Amino acid sequence: MPEFSIVTIVKGRRKQLANLLDSIKASTILPYDIHVVCMDDLDEIATPDGLNVNVHLVNDIHELPLATARNWGIAATQTDNVIFIDVDCIVSPTLFENLLMSLQADNIIAAYPLYLPVVPNTGNYGELKHKAITHPARERIPAGQPVQHLQFWSLMFAIQKQTFEKIGGSDESFKGYGAEDTDFAMSFQKMGVRLIFVLDYILHQYHDKHDPPLNHFDSIIENATRYRQKWDVLPMQRWLKAFEEMGLIKIDQAGNITVTQKPTEIQLKNSVSPYPY
Repeated sequence: MPEFSIVTIVKGRRKQLANLLDSIKASTILPYDIHVVCMDDLDEIATPDGLNVNVHLVNDIHELPLATARNWGIAATQTDNVIFIDVDCIVSPTLFENLLMSLQADNIIAAYPLYLPVVPNTGNYGELKHKAITHPARERIPAGQPVQHLQFWSLMFAIQKQTFEKIGGSDESFKGYGAEDTDFAMSFQKMGVRLIFVLDYILHQYHDKHDPPLNHFDSIIENATRYRQKWDVLPMQRWLKAFEEMGLIKIDQAGNITVTQKPTEIQLKNSVSPYPY
């Protein structure tokens, strides 16, 4: 089995990070190195014995520099095979082995998410899996064959470092939340890189979320505009349509977005999702 590296990025979420690292330690194969990129500070970052964990503080003034943090983390890795894992994940013991068996220079490998209704006190995958539920859309994605590139999601994916560099990494002109995953998918599809799922799982630890994500309203509008300029189509259309129906934006026939008002506190409160996914 080839050597591999792991990258995760974190803002807050210290318990989730501890659970992720615990689950990595229980894997059937261990990474050569792990890179944790912090988007806030280095306080309360605990690293377990037995893992080669390197902690970095990203130098970016934006409050949520997702693309920059991903690029920093992958650039720091010491092997040719990189697995990016969201800090909210707990990995199955066999995940890394199954990802690496399928990983090649012309593909990106992903696995399926299951969703926990809580932040658990442990990263023990075996104890937690029966408490998790499937995502009603993602469980229908077929395994073992190329799938549509817009099924990509940065929650967890394996990629060769040379492939990531050929694609151009994450576009750092996308600041904060929204469209950066879709942009990366468009870029790797343009380069002929295929997306393939393997039949293995990660558990997603619960956190509050909004649907539509009004808490990220400003960055979604900015990134949607940037994406349309780059790809000549609007991304995140379900969210944008919801914003428009709420009277927050107007979209003309050319795809130009005009903000008519910002979300109110009541709208933010009412957008909190009751679902763990």
